Amino acid sequence: MIVYAFPGLGTDRRMFDLQTDLDCELRIPEWLPPLKDETMNHYAGRMAGILDVSEPFSIMGVSLGGMMCMEIAKYIQPEKIILVSSCKTRSELPPQILLGKYLGGASLAPISVIRRAIQIYNQRMGDMPPEMKIIFDEMVATVDGTFLKWAATAVTRWQNETIHDNITHIHGTRDKVLPYKYVKADLVVNGGSHYMVGTRSEEVNALIERVLF
Repeated sequence: MIVYAFPGLGTDRRMFDLQTDLDCELRIPEWLPPLKDETMNHYAGRMAGILDVSEPFSIMGVSLGGMMCMEIAKYIQPEKIILVSSCKTRSELPPQILLGKYLGGASLAPISVIRRAIQIYNQRMGDMPPEMKIIFDEMVATVDGTFLKWAATAVTRWQNETIHDNITHIHGTRDKVLPYKYVKADLVVNGGSHYMVGTRSEEVNALIERVLF
């Protein structure tokens, strides 16, 4: 089974370091350079175009990556869609993210400020051990700035309300970034945080494999 995996905001393929032993062929596509004022839906259509769909595949995303999966699935037909620590529709986003659309937020801020804001937010909202925090900060510091600024803005402007039939949503009850109370999860990790692909990888991986097989 081929699984295309999409990481969260400010992160890269290292987000899935603990998913490499999944019983599947894990492929992590590189993000395309965004176009000016591009919507997430339009961007997802371009991402869908670079995936090899000549044989059966599924898609999986964490946080922003899960939202991207919801849009990509409008253009191609994956066997399974797996969301981890993410949300399916705009109505599952917390109020502070929804307000970003009206306050300007990332669209008005310099890239350096966005990087630092994500790092500070992670320190306050995450539960990662020190070694994971170091890797997270490195990812935020090195991810393409243009993409980072675009993605942070695109999330606040995301409009999806379509829920696909073949989706499974895995969420932690202690997710402080995308709080559990706002989403309707199919599989729950009790005590799992927004970064549980790293902190609770064995449990999360077992759930992913249950969905795939």
